[in-house]
Amino acid sequence: VKKKGLAYLDSFTMSALLASGLAQGAAASAAARPQKLAASKAAPHAHRRRGVATRIAAPAREQPLMQQLAQQVQEHSGKPSSAQPALPALISKEQVVALEAELDQGLSMAALRRFNDNLRKVPADRWEEVLRPVFNELTFNLESFNPAFTSCLLMVQRTIGASDYVRRDMALKNLIQPLAGEYGMHNNQPQHKTHRELFSDFYASLFHAPLESLIAQGVPPVAAQALWAKMSTDIMTGGGAYSNPMEQASYALGYNLAIEYLADYEKTWMLDSFRALDKAVFSAQGRQIDWVFLEVHAEGEAEHAAIGHNAVLNFVPEEHTQVMRQAMKDHDQDFAAFYNRLADMLAV
Repeated sequence: VKKKGLAYLDSFTMSALLASGLAQGAAASAAARPQKLAASKAAPHAHRRRGVATRIAAPAREQPLMQQLAQQVQEHSGKPSSAQPALPALISKEQVVALEAELDQGLSMAALRRFNDNLRKVPADRWEEVLRPVFNELTFNLESFNPAFTSCLLMVQRTIGASDYVRRDMALKNLIQPLAGEYGMHNNQPQHKTHRELFSDFYASLFHAPLESLIAQGVPPVAAQALWAKMSTDIMTGGGAYSNPMEQASYALGYNLAIEYLADYEKTWMLDSFRALDKAVFSAQGRQIDWVFLEVHAEGEAEHAAIGHNAVLNFVPEEHTQVMRQAMKDHDQDFAAFYNRLADMLAV
């Protein structure tokens, strides 16, 4: 990781670690990141850092750092969360991990591999022509996740009067963190650039033109708009299958977890693919790429997935396991459709 990107990573994505004096450990962790697309094809789960409060999958030399990181995530104790009697049993860590493992074999994994395979094959003599329409889609898609996250928060908050106060509060305490981070906000840190600003910097360094010039062309991002329409409808209606507020909230939490879980693969593989393109194409053409956007996401999405994981553990009743499964399956299907369309665009 280049010095510029790492400095921003320390203050932006891992601000909690800096507050604990762990900057040196974060540097070693980022430099040692073993997540490579080729390796993940053979064993997609073997090279991923999946951190939750009571389960940290990480290389041995990273273990102390990730344990510190996990402590920043609101832990789920498994104990009754209030004096209210007869609260339903919560979904277990093992059940949530099993649902996440289903995503490892889902449609999105195949679509993301196909997209990255095609991305690495973009021709050197016309890469701008091929990539510009893809970036038009990614621009809309990136921002569309913010109202999706906000909707998930709303669906949990709407259970006021139906859910336990403490369980609801703990779920929201987890959910608000990644959403705030999208706008550069972290505890005890000055506000940094939003993720949209970082994406704009990435685009400008690649195309030598402002992102606003792409948006001004007014080409509808059809695939991204279709994904957003599905996300919005599904999150706000329980996928059209559930009308009870508690079921809808459990669905929204499952949907949120699927978004964050798949984003860990998405951004890590995208960073690896663009670095491969940089070696093969961009650097030879004198492009100085601003990697901060991709580096921040590649290193930070595992933390966001851990937070989404713990939001589920603090709120979702065990009897809603199937609701969770349906939500995660719905997003997996729609996210795969989006990335398969992008892969088609790269193959033209």
